[in-house]
Amino acid sequence: MVLTVSASVPQIRWSLLLAAALLSLPACAPKPLSSELSTPVLAVEQGLGKEAGKVYFTPAALSALPGSAEEKAQRAAAYSAVLHNPKAWRALYRQERFDTVLLTGDPAAFRPLLDHLRESSDWTLTYVDATSIIFRRTSGATPWTRVALDPLLKRFSELPQREQLLFRTQTVYRLTALHRLEEAKALLDETLRLDPDFPPALTELASWHAMQAQWEPALEAATRAVKGDRDYLPAVAAEANALFAHGRFQEALARTRRLVREEPENSASLYLHAKVTHAARAFQEEIEVLEKIIAIAEAQEMPTGTWRVYLGQAYGATGNGEPAIAEFKLALEDRTLSEAERKFATRAIERIKDREPIL
Repeated sequence: MVLTVSASVPQIRWSLLLAAALLSLPACAPKPLSSELSTPVLAVEQGLGKEAGKVYFTPAALSALPGSAEEKAQRAAAYSAVLHNPKAWRALYRQERFDTVLLTGDPAAFRPLLDHLRESSDWTLTYVDATSIIFRRTSGATPWTRVALDPLLKRFSELPQREQLLFRTQTVYRLTALHRLEEAKALLDETLRLDPDFPPALTELASWHAMQAQWEPALEAATRAVKGDRDYLPAVAAEANALFAHGRFQEALARTRRLVREEPENSASLYLHAKVTHAARAFQEEIEVLEKIIAIAEAQEMPTGTWRVYLGQAYGATGNGEPAIAEFKLALEDRTLSEAERKFATRAIERIKDREPIL
């Protein structure tokens, strides 16, 4: 049975996707990097302080925190279990009563929690650097401002220029993830004045433009970044995202295929590939990547309903009615599914049973 699948399916909520801003240390970075750039020592030293109280932390901060290895490992296991689920995190908070939240590592790894804290009136951003973000309970907390970066920039001015550039660029990435776009752009402009062709900075410039749907300059910056370092995968992701926005789906697909080939476990790459395969009507590839995304989401106890709507649609596009119906039914069991998605899935099941096109 062949099913016609319309592009009118409700827009998927790419809540974890910031592929255009995906930034990690490039493979060509000098090793060893300074501890200030490779570990959260500055955040622990300057951002926490004696008044930190009880600290919730992400796994990447484990080695830099005081305390016994056994105690920290136990806490890290409990904390990691709620990292991707703000509702579960709030339940843990009610038990633990954290005073401070230390988010170290790639923001893409803790996007739901970051967005929850960023939007909450109960928590205040108090510190940002190249490795970490710190929130404190709002009562008595001093909000972070751009001037707080000046002592850190001065400290890095004594290090090799590449580490100065990396510190600035990685800080820009975190400011962008925090939606502090004005501060991010100011620091990014300073960075590009130091080196106008630095691929990680150009990638962040593409991300900055992408967050405001400025797709021409986003594509220009991403393409310059790729030309500067063809092995820098965040630049490849940024270019793919911009090409997608321009409707150049086959060109975007060539780049996302490379991303998932070279970093098959990178969630942001998988999300971007799913988005692109859907638009490019590469349905078999879309099925494969969506199945992998759903498996990851289930392992992290995250909702899968929206992904299953897309998976059901992809199965329908390949003429597989029974698995399509099965995915739509599983999607309908997800309470987080939007009303538009719920209506689409319900109607799709009816039309598959009646051998009608899914419109």
